[in-house]
Amino acid sequence: LIKLVNKKPITPSREEIEINPRARSAKLRVAEKLEV
Repeated sequence: LIKLVNKKPITPSREEIEINPRARSAKLRVAEKLEV
C-alpha cells in the first residue's frame, strides 16, 4: 500500500525554469510505502 504525500505534483518555480529551461516539464510526485 502507498500513501500520497502531496495531492498535486510539485512543479519547478519560474526562477528554476529560467536557470534550467529543461525543468519546465518536470513534475515531482511523492508517495510513501506503508508497512502492512
